[in-house]
Amino acid sequence: MGVVVTAGPESRVPRGSRAARALPLVLAALLAVAALGTVGSAGCDDPGYYVSTPEGDVALVGGCLAPGELDPLETDPVAHDPMARRG
Repeated sequence: MGVVVTAGPESRVPRGSRAARALPLVLAALLAVAALGTVGSAGCDDPGYYVSTPEGDVALVGGCLAPGELDPLETDPVAHDPMARRG
């Protein structure tokens, strides 16, 4: 004779409700709508484009930013190396 084990109500794993399972999808949809709204209201009609210059550089033509509004990058790699600043 074998032992028969039956699963009682206390052995069931609770399942999430439909709302709990749908929540990530609803949040992703809301974030997508918010992103589209942000891009649509950015207020820039000319996104600009990049061109190669005869000197071999790349320049942004057009766009909503003036060159003075951008911070120049330092071209010295030592300036970005924390170990070089220690001395």
